[in-house]
Amino acid sequence: MMPFWSRRPPTPVTGQQAEHLAQRWLEQQGLVHLESNWRCRLGEIDLIMRDNDTLVFVEVRYRTSTRFGGALASVTATKQRKLIAAAG
Repeated sequence: MMPFWSRRPPTPVTGQQAEHLAQRWLEQQGLVHLESNWRCRLGEIDLIMRDNDTLVFVEVRYRTSTRFGGALASVTATKQRKLIAAAG
């Protein structure tokens, strides 16, 4: 099965739809969904999943074009620090 992010959807996808697609794909890989859009004063985590006894914190990024870099390139050092703080 091809990962969901390697297929371009036929219509534009919203952030919420992208999170739902990511959640479904992760569940198909055996992870268990615990929370969506978890917020605290330090930031937000899109998805919190469990993989056996490991908590998995997921930042969902969707881009319609790689013109300015792919989704991974959009997670800056500042965003990484916020995610780590929120997960801590």
